[in-house]
Amino acid sequence: MRILPPSPPRLAAALALAAIAGCGGPAPEPPAAPARGGTAILGTISDVDGWNEYLSRQSFASNVHRRIWLRLAQELGDGRDHPPSWDPLLAESWAFSEDGTVLTFRLREALWSDGRPVAASDVVFTWRAQTSSDVAWIGAGSKARVVSVEAADPRTVVFRFDGAYPDAFPDAVEGGILPEHVFGAVPFPDWRSHDWSLARVGSGPFLLERHAPGEEIALARNPRYFREGMPRLDRVVFRVVPDASSLVTQLLAGGLDYVEGVPPREADRVRSASGTRLLAFDYPMYDYVGWNGAKAPLDDPAVRRALTLAIDRKAIVDDLLYGFGRVSRGPVLSFGWGADDDLDPWPFDPAEARRLLKEQGFAPRPGDGTLVRDGKPFEIEMATNAGNRLRESVVVKIQSQLWRIGVRVRPVPLEMQTFVHRNTTGDFDSYVGGWRFSGKIELRPLFGSAETPPRGSNVDRYRSPEVDRLLDAMDRARDWRAAKPALDAIQREIHRDQPYTFLYETQRLAAAGPRLRDVEIDVPADPLARLERWWVAP
Repeated sequence: MRILPPSPPRLAAALALAAIAGCGGPAPEPPAAPARGGTAILGTISDVDGWNEYLSRQSFASNVHRRIWLRLAQELGDGRDHPPSWDPLLAESWAFSEDGTVLTFRLREALWSDGRPVAASDVVFTWRAQTSSDVAWIGAGSKARVVSVEAADPRTVVFRFDGAYPDAFPDAVEGGILPEHVFGAVPFPDWRSHDWSLARVGSGPFLLERHAPGEEIALARNPRYFREGMPRLDRVVFRVVPDASSLVTQLLAGGLDYVEGVPPREADRVRSASGTRLLAFDYPMYDYVGWNGAKAPLDDPAVRRALTLAIDRKAIVDDLLYGFGRVSRGPVLSFGWGADDDLDPWPFDPAEARRLLKEQGFAPRPGDGTLVRDGKPFEIEMATNAGNRLRESVVVKIQSQLWRIGVRVRPVPLEMQTFVHRNTTGDFDSYVGGWRFSGKIELRPLFGSAETPPRGSNVDRYRSPEVDRLLDAMDRARDWRAAKPALDAIQREIHRDQPYTFLYETQRLAAAGPRLRDVEIDVPADPLARLERWWVAP
């Protein structure tokens, strides 16, 4: 049985009902009252890449960091609803000025784990770190329109923007607030060489207790967390197991309490296990093939369109995702409020792909059929992060499909650090990666001509004056209703140019063992958002 996410307020109840419905047998006993204490063991295929959010490039690391260093507020929901709901965290309230250019936050009376009060000066310091060229935070673009951040008093923070625009609020709350008295002791130029695992002062429900790289991460309860009675768990241990199927095996054997990222091929095995709950939710992310727009022939939109036409993405969803997903049309999530419903995904049409490539001067080489132009064979390296079995399988699938039109693909699995480095420096032909949406529709970092690394995430070196113009128009709009025409036009331009081949949007699968209770996933972009409420049965 598949659990499709309803609107956020109903999601937790839906998951609970689905878990009951999938078990069969006699009616379940009434749920026990939440217990406090104990340790939950969570499985993960990847380790964190450091303990400073502003130096990290991993979504998993970010989700762990958020349990330690809180944001001012956190978006609720899965991207379907607009405007979204926000959960107040370090901020207890906020208000915009009438013209939308000033946003004032009132901080709650929260403490850092060492007993010092969380202050407005910490927010100001964090903004300085976020925008420092020495730190070079990949998300710095989200602060580009913030003119200043000031502490009006110890608990009042004032953000000033260069004008009213749709994403002002999510831009203001993007990123965890850091304790100035800890992180400020290290000058920004030295941040990349500093051991941040020693920075164990936080404001969230948990604190870093121990990190054995490649083995496990242990978080311990923060006794000064502002929410009374939370977290319920004394400790959370993330056990690193690079193989996802092995994670499932350990879960079913009782060695793990929770696994996020259950491979779709393992869904039936999890569902059939007594007491184990399979949780499925639309994850706000798509996977794609990124083409290096600075390298010929991939700099030609017609060539990229041909490659997209030659990739059977439905077969990838059916064969590799076991149906837990949908073909993506990009660049906005198809189930999100901002999608242009008049756009359809590019079809699978290898005959049209061959015709387009012929128009661009490619011809099959006698003997083996490899496409050749100007004496050069059409050969592409396609990288992905080693150990991600799904993406590795996707590359192999694409290799087979593109060979049918005469394009040679060489899979290149890379260790994550190398994978990120090569993408950042432009040392690649193509790669299979993913983009996660969180809090807003982020198009400028991906497709703005000026957003190449380290400033932004346009690793594909896509350049379009028209998209740049439309991004500017969208940013000048007061709200998203006024911005929607420009947003739709951007989607049409990118759909035509295909800087990415948008592959699929996945339904994310997680599994919870019999001991673990109150596992709620009402923020699909951050499945650990409600970790403080989880508990283990005595």
